[in-house]
Amino acid sequence: MNSKKKIIVRCLFLFPFIPGSAFSQHTLDRQNQYLNEILKINIEQRFRANTRRVSVQDSTWEDWLNRTGELPPDFSEMRSIPMLPEPLVQHKDGKEVPIATEKEWEKKREWIKSEYQNWISGHAPPAPGKVLAEILKDTTVDGGSRVQVIRLSFGPQRKAKMTIELMIPNGEGPFPVFMTQWNHRDWAQLAVKRGYIGCVYAGADSKDDTDSYMFLYPEYDFSALMRRAWGASRVVDYLMMRAEVSKQQIAITGHSRNGKQSLWAAAFDERIAAVISSSSSTGGDAPWRYGDPQYASETLDYVTAWNAHWFHPRLKFFSGREDKLPVDQNLLGALIAPRPLLYHYSLVEPGLNSWSNEQNYYSVKKVYDFLDVPDNIGVLTRMGAHAVAARDVEQTIDFLDIHFKRIPLKWTNNLYYTYDYEKWKESHPNSQEIAKQVSLVNLKDNYSTIEEFNQDKRKILTNLNWILGDEPASVRAANVGTWNNPRRDWIEKINPVPVVKGAKEIYLGPYSATGDHVPGVLYCPIDETGAFKTKSNGKLPVVVYSHQYAHSTGFVKGYDKTGSRGTKELFESLVKRGFAVLAIDMYGFGTRIWEAKNFYLRYPNWSKMGKMIRDVKGCIDAIEDLDYLDEDHVYLLGNTIGGSVSLMTAALDDRVAGIATVAAFSPWRSSNSQYESLRTYSHLHGFIPRLGTFASNPQNTPIDFAEIIAAVAPKPILILAPDLDRYTDIQALKKMMKPVHQVYNLYGKQDQLTVAYPAGEINRMTVEMYGEIGAFFAGLYESASKEYIAE
Repeated sequence: MNSKKKIIVRCLFLFPFIPGSAFSQHTLDRQNQYLNEILKINIEQRFRANTRRVSVQDSTWEDWLNRTGELPPDFSEMRSIPMLPEPLVQHKDGKEVPIATEKEWEKKREWIKSEYQNWISGHAPPAPGKVLAEILKDTTVDGGSRVQVIRLSFGPQRKAKMTIELMIPNGEGPFPVFMTQWNHRDWAQLAVKRGYIGCVYAGADSKDDTDSYMFLYPEYDFSALMRRAWGASRVVDYLMMRAEVSKQQIAITGHSRNGKQSLWAAAFDERIAAVISSSSSTGGDAPWRYGDPQYASETLDYVTAWNAHWFHPRLKFFSGREDKLPVDQNLLGALIAPRPLLYHYSLVEPGLNSWSNEQNYYSVKKVYDFLDVPDNIGVLTRMGAHAVAARDVEQTIDFLDIHFKRIPLKWTNNLYYTYDYEKWKESHPNSQEIAKQVSLVNLKDNYSTIEEFNQDKRKILTNLNWILGDEPASVRAANVGTWNNPRRDWIEKINPVPVVKGAKEIYLGPYSATGDHVPGVLYCPIDETGAFKTKSNGKLPVVVYSHQYAHSTGFVKGYDKTGSRGTKELFESLVKRGFAVLAIDMYGFGTRIWEAKNFYLRYPNWSKMGKMIRDVKGCIDAIEDLDYLDEDHVYLLGNTIGGSVSLMTAALDDRVAGIATVAAFSPWRSSNSQYESLRTYSHLHGFIPRLGTFASNPQNTPIDFAEIIAAVAPKPILILAPDLDRYTDIQALKKMMKPVHQVYNLYGKQDQLTVAYPAGEINRMTVEMYGEIGAFFAGLYESASKEYIAE
């Protein structure tokens, strides 16, 4: 019997059907189905040197499942919250009620703490009472600073320990405290120079006194990061007894996993006066909802596979159903208000998504605004990889100095994803009235002739151009690919472009870029001598790739169920079949974050989606201009939002010979509180603001993806819509596609439209899909070549 079957049998045994009980057989069947799906979706647990047990009794997540027999929650009975849960809202009788008083907010805070411990962190014991201290070392160093190494003892029989090092500056106190983990001692050194007591504690991988707490408190299910956060509070217990300490100025900071635990510690211990979370990503400053595969960040299944001990095992149930989590990281951050909070991260480091982080900040700031301390929350964005330099740490200490009234400066946030639909609407006061003048087009179930359909097609394209906005006049690039020694963007050293086996990499830019000065990378298949492996016509067919919502990494990062990976394997699979691959970072992503920052100030009547489509058209222009590429065989491949871009481009540009998409869309007209497809484009990302005028009545949207896809007919299309994609209303999509199939039948090309629903899959492009996509494009090319020969 395999492990999956063992788990399921165990669960059924522990929760038998009892007539009249809360657990009906129907509910149990659903929960077991969810478990089967989760076991298929989740990455298997990885093991490395710093891997710990997931609980007192269990080494692995599967051990925990088998021992407890716990099933996933009944997701069908849980609210779907596709966007961030609102912090200043209470749920009463199935309705959202705004929080109006601080007393109501305090009640919401307690609810957040309870839910967070249940689903994410586990429950920590209460404070253990008196903490005893043993000074192991006490020296005075050059300059008069005093260094003490201290062992704290507390808990059952004083068996719980915590080692700390205090670096106390010379002079008269009391001093503020800069508290951080053992492996960030050099950060504390900088703080000591600026008049802080540096306090490092053994709650880090390099020295961890907290691991034993699970054995000392076996009745509590606190995870590793919660144990470290709880251990930090025991350090605060001791600091409160030191005369040198300014009790109202104890700050905590940490980086990466330590940035997570710092947030957790401050959220659950109000004595911590300020917190700085550095590059804490998933489980820290990045919401779970905006960290799934389409956001190319450290996903829930990835981070719990590599670090299962960090979180409560129950969290893993929500992989692929992040929208069902009752709480998210924005609510954790909100617990810290009104105390100073700084989120610090790099815009382009590969382990996070900088757009997601910024959305988290905007949500948490609502609480700071509500409590009338809007300046107490900040963002420090930097450039570079994951590691932090002294220049960055110095700025974080500036933030503390400002809020501890030690320097007369004002903190300034440098934000990049500042789009706000309400502000867009204010700057377009006539948008609602203009929208009413746009006539709705619905595909008919049957058209008698192609000309009858073409009458609607013309209206479809008119409406598509309307929602995309008014594109400014442009000029075609003249020198694509002519520069012999192009200089790469330095950001590509942080996120290197894939090195594709069997391909020559041609960098298009900066002096020979595509379109409107957009750099791209072209991978051309070569033989063992380095010569292009062209087809019989002496040219290479081309696939233009448009990526997912990969804000920090652009096209270089992909995803499959072995973990978070690059697009190397995808490109290699296409190159192996004889296709050149042309990839660019889409507008506002990767190397192009800064370019998009003020888009609607520069182009108030256009849209970001219109710009992204223009860039793909610029790629097709470049293919026409490069004589070794086959302009008659240009194919588009799009992943999630890149799929939407590809479909719309194909509808508007007749040069496209075929399209494949993965998890590309959900119908706008069926948009609702679970599938916020329309507001995702208009309100959340600002790709198509004009769609927002139909947010309250999405059924009146002038066109939907059915019409857009029909306008592509009879070009070949492969649509892969994973059946567990939480962003897609699969039933509405299936219904929507019926008249589209009829349009293809009208052309006698019914076999040119393929829609598949990969079973048990979520919103990601897997390795298995690479083969299906490659075979699709190869079949198109071979079929077109046979038709050419026959003619």
